[in-house]
Amino acid sequence: MSSNEITSSPVASSPVQTPRATLEDQTSEPSTPNASMGVSASEPVDLDSGPDDLNNENLKSSVWAHFERKKNGGNVTATCSHCRKTLGANPKNGTTHLRMHLDRCKRLRQPDVRQKLLAGIMGKANAKPELGNYSFDQDFARRELGTMIILHEYPLSIVDHVGFRRYSSALQPLFKIPTRNSVKSDIINIYEHEREQVMKLLEGIRSRVAVTTDLWTSGNQKKGFMAVTGHFIDEEFILQSRILRYALFFLQIWYFAI
Repeated sequence: MSSNEITSSPVASSPVQTPRATLEDQTSEPSTPNASMGVSASEPVDLDSGPDDLNNENLKSSVWAHFERKKNGGNVTATCSHCRKTLGANPKNGTTHLRMHLDRCKRLRQPDVRQKLLAGIMGKANAKPELGNYSFDQDFARRELGTMIILHEYPLSIVDHVGFRRYSSALQPLFKIPTRNSVKSDIINIYEHEREQVMKLLEGIRSRVAVTTDLWTSGNQKKGFMAVTGHFIDEEFILQSRILRYALFFLQIWYFAI
């Protein structure tokens, strides 16, 4: 056989067989996500599994920063991170009710102890604010209440006023307003503490002390008092004055003596 005959003769080749699986893939309908995961269309999708788990990363609303989404049976709920109240979280209902809850949540108004608070120094109008940790102290709040009553000569009955109680609750819901007798006891304790501080201060000064007396009348009860005040120069050459003693004084007798 010549080389031309070998070249021109057809080569026996077996017919190409297309795999059956390939033809079936081309003719079959595209599979649904439920079918690929082995879940039938009639079964509810388990929201606790999969890439879209019940987290708040894929949610656009800012209210989800204050709620934790959970699945309770067939319903999705939202638990407040502050007061732990549970509300409905169906996506069809939106987030308006969640925002309304945040407006009423008292725990949200209470600053976290880890939160930084800018607080100005008391008594200094031009002082720079200091950055510190905030934590509510019931005893400190009661001392400040007693100091306020002393400074402004408020009556002890102010703790029973409805407006004052509502205002205090709005400022700090955790503050327990004391009774009149408790406020009276706090004021006496403040007086004893300040008296000890004045005695220690007078023991440490090197200058002389000038003593004067003065009469004044309380604004609420219209009672007269005589106060004994000590004046001295401190180590920084600044004139200081401290009340040493005071006593109830009957102005009628004083006017009569004049």
